Amino acid sequence: MNMNQHPTVEELRDLIRACDDLAGHHVLWVAKNGDVQMSRVPKDKTPVGFEEAQRDMQLRCETFEAGNEYVGPEAANDDDWIEQLFDALTKEWPKAKSKPVVEYFGQF
Repeated sequence: MNMNQHPTVEELRDLIRACDDLAGHHVLWVAKNGDVQMSRVPKDKTPVGFEEAQRDMQLRCETFEAGNEYVGPEAANDDDWIEQLFDALTKEWPKAKSKPVVEYFGQF
């Protein structure tokens, strides 16, 4: 999924579906080139430490804490959640892509 190449809700749904909600905290982020990534935060890093390690990060969503069903197959089947997340990404990316720092969005 790339924010500069006509992303779709289904592409986002696939990213969410591929995650294991109980495996750890996850971060949805967009690289400087528009590629959308869903990454599990390593157990030895905080979400801030994870962000600092991703030098290509341009935009990130608030951390999806493990066990809250923000990611995984059940989350991917929640149409309201996926639409809300997709809408936030498409709204925030145009504002964030030219900024000199990582932009953050949340409040879900």
